[in-house]
Amino acid sequence: MLDNELSKKIFHYTSRLTEWFPRGGAWFFDHTLVPLLGHSLLVKEVFRRNLRTVKDAKNFKRILVISDIHIGDAILAYGAVVAFRDFFPEARIDYVIKREVACFFEGNPDITNLYPVFTGGQYPNENDLVSVQKLVAENQYDLCLNCCPFFEDGHLFPKGQKVLNMMTAAAQILRNLMDKTGTCHFMYQSYGLPAGVLSKVMEQKRPGPFKGVAITLSDKAISEADSFIQEMKVPQDKPLVFLNPDTASVYNRIPFDKQVELLRSLLAMPIHLLLGSGFTAKDIEKKLLEKLTDAEKAKITVVPTSVSLDGYAALIDHADVFISGDTGPLHMAAARKVSKSGKHPFRNKTFVVSIFGATNSRMSGYDSTDPLYPAANQDVPSRCYVSESPCRNITCMNKMAKTCKDIRCYEVLNVEVIASDIRKHLKL
Repeated sequence: MLDNELSKKIFHYTSRLTEWFPRGGAWFFDHTLVPLLGHSLLVKEVFRRNLRTVKDAKNFKRILVISDIHIGDAILAYGAVVAFRDFFPEARIDYVIKREVACFFEGNPDITNLYPVFTGGQYPNENDLVSVQKLVAENQYDLCLNCCPFFEDGHLFPKGQKVLNMMTAAAQILRNLMDKTGTCHFMYQSYGLPAGVLSKVMEQKRPGPFKGVAITLSDKAISEADSFIQEMKVPQDKPLVFLNPDTASVYNRIPFDKQVELLRSLLAMPIHLLLGSGFTAKDIEKKLLEKLTDAEKAKITVVPTSVSLDGYAALIDHADVFISGDTGPLHMAAARKVSKSGKHPFRNKTFVVSIFGATNSRMSGYDSTDPLYPAANQDVPSRCYVSESPCRNITCMNKMAKTCKDIRCYEVLNVEVIASDIRKHLKL
């Protein structure tokens, strides 16, 4: 595996530099790393190398996609599975994911074999590495796509294995950022990297443009969400807004005072609000409630951590609006919901509102009003809001490794604009 300690040290020092020199440090990283790593010559060379890897693609029968370890990463990397299925409708296409995320992909027709083997936390552990090594060795895949930056291809795959690595998409992403064109979104890049090179050597068999991914939900998850709505007496005659107050990284979490301000603006509308519970920021939902009046609290239903992950996703489909920072539930909300049994018609009409701090919003945000962003895979618009920050730069992309003590990711965030746009969408 990659040296996580070295990575931590590098990003620790980038954090220190932008703390000491916020604007100067950010300018330095964006004007040195981005042009260097996104140089057009590098983009072309990476493409040529990937093209050589798939030159015999017409003979591929067995393909493996390895996602990164987090919940949102599995949803984003699923774009690669869709790409391979578009070109290889009869092939064996296997998908390696984190164990907790299996509920979103079980019964998915694009996946031949689902391998929920990851059990690590922030990073893969040794057992994860051994599990994937064994899987690759036993199945003799014609092609593997590695989307996990913590696995080195040389350690993971046997000699001679054909491998595409999602890290090679970085050059194109940075090029698109500089040129202010194309897509930088990780999901669309996970689709575009294999589709781009495969289209040069063979025809796409399943027609149509890529519009995003879908998650497959069981009848049990759907029943859990429906029961929650009924048992908690969530009003059915008012617009339902769902706020996820937590994120895996503090640098992407909407500041507490801004969340209070947003809640008060929303609760002034004739709505009911579902409030998610904290996983990383423990009890954040309780602390938010403490800042509200009794009248405001009466319009809120807390979604406890006891609700299953797929039950949570099914519950999102009940919401007219879903609001979140950059984290797994955002991508759960943006994904199209599909019934595993085929018995349940989902609404897929959730207005997805993403609010960004540290990470570059073009890499994982959704906005149907801006051509530089993809829309959420819902039948209604989606919007992305980006806070102002003096020190945001390309190194913030690895928010799990940053160590900034003074969090300035959300230095300026206009909550009233967000609330006003939600009001307009709900026609209140």
